[in-house]
Amino acid sequence: MRKVALFMFALSFALTGCFINDDVQTDQSGVIVDGGKITECVGPGVYTRWGFFEDLVEVSNGTVTFEVSDPQVATKDSQLVSVIVTIQARRNADCDSLKNLLTNWPALIDDTNLINTITATTNEAIKVGTRQFDLTQLLNDRVGLSSAVETALENDSNKYSTTIINVTIKDVGLDPAYAEVLQKKALLTVQIEAALREQDLIKQQAANDKLAQEQRTLVSLAQLDAEKAVTAVQVEIATRAGNVVEAANNVYLINPAAFELEKLRLLKEVLGDKAVIYFVNENTDLTLLLSNIASGQVVPVAPNGATQP
Repeated sequence: MRKVALFMFALSFALTGCFINDDVQTDQSGVIVDGGKITECVGPGVYTRWGFFEDLVEVSNGTVTFEVSDPQVATKDSQLVSVIVTIQARRNADCDSLKNLLTNWPALIDDTNLINTITATTNEAIKVGTRQFDLTQLLNDRVGLSSAVETALENDSNKYSTTIINVTIKDVGLDPAYAEVLQKKALLTVQIEAALREQDLIKQQAANDKLAQEQRTLVSLAQLDAEKAVTAVQVEIATRAGNVVEAANNVYLINPAAFELEKLRLLKEVLGDKAVIYFVNENTDLTLLLSNIASGQVVPVAPNGATQP
């Protein structure tokens, strides 16, 4: 009889829905429900309620991280690509958000259901977002696509009190045939750039050679100018010397006697101090004079210049 009484007490205790020492973890929020009505929101801790039909619902506030991929979507310029998106989300922990979640979206308390709901929105957002960019934009800047996807998710997740923490474009894959074309184009671009660099080097070398030649020309011109200056000085010196000689010679033109004296001076320098000079008249018999000189005789000369016997 006693066992039956204990069993009936335990059964009635279980049917009341009260709870004893239920834990709410640090990454959870607790919602106390009484007969289907939310009466209180609580944070992490241990709770006990004795009321009839009371229950404690734990809601995870932890961040869920998952990937969503689409193997084939079209860009603005109709190129087919694959896109992989990494998403981080978590349920809001404030009481109003918890009430909205439990009242209108109770299935999303489960992480799998939450991920599936966000994934469905993401798939549509990837298609719409990718259409906003051409392939070059998509490959060079993934932030634009991630922002478009994040905006679409936020508009939807606000309905079920969930915050989208981060959206990252993990990968944008190309169609293999198009990837091969891009690879060939990149190789050709590298070759063109190498040829242009070589051409620039040739131009630079030509410019350096031209500059060196111009410098050599300037040096040669400077040397030529210096030589011209030296020649001009030498010409001036010679001109002045010639003027001196000319002035000296003009004396002889003006004064014949001076010319005769100069001739005698020069003759003396040629013959020396011991030379004997004879002054003869133009009518002198030079043969007889020279004969007498050779024999040591002095031949008198007549006043008219004739040689006396």
